[in-house]
Amino acid sequence: MDRQVRIQLAGGLALAATGALGMLVVTPERALGSLLALAERPGLFALALVVLYGVRSLVLWPISALSLLVGFVYGPAVGIPVGLAGAVYTCLPPYLLARYAPRERGPLARLHALGRSAVDVTGDFRGLIAARLLPLPADGVSYAAGLTGVPVGRYALGTLLGETPWVVATVLAGASMRTFALERAGSTLSLLLAATLLGVVLVSGPAYRRLRQRGIFEGATVDQ
Repeated sequence: MDRQVRIQLAGGLALAATGALGMLVVTPERALGSLLALAERPGLFALALVVLYGVRSLVLWPISALSLLVGFVYGPAVGIPVGLAGAVYTCLPPYLLARYAPRERGPLARLHALGRSAVDVTGDFRGLIAARLLPLPADGVSYAAGLTGVPVGRYALGTLLGETPWVVATVLAGASMRTFALERAGSTLSLLLAATLLGVVLVSGPAYRRLRQRGIFEGATVDQ
């Protein structure tokens, strides 16, 4: 078996094992419940938060779990910037892992080719923002961006912009759990729906132009 393929398979198995550990053993509920006990000790809480954001992608926790915690402890004014910084930070490890993984051959080579085809249609920056706005797995988007070679600056900015509605919504939801502000929690659904719609709009234009270039719509008209 080719050395690159062996490395890719070993890396995939390692990520699957850590993900299974995170889902079955170190669950978000258990870890975040313990972390709440540190809320009265700001320094330790902040340090634990940095560690959790750093390892979150390895144990397959959703970013929203940490955003809820940040909103509950800090409230919206502090929680939103902290949550946004944490979202960009926590998305860097999978991106860097995929960006520097060997992908000349094997399964990653095929994924790289598919990703480049998508980037050719939407553009790397627009496509990344759209993928973050849509309700897609955050780590899947991060791995895809790394494999397609999105520059790190564009990746960080695109992640920040695309994750903003989701982070704001979950931070507000976390804050509402503390203050029982039900109207604030209810308004987050409209924000998430708007984010999803914007993501669709961002990719629909380039996708339509590419289909027209290939003559798909013209062919359909002639057949009718």
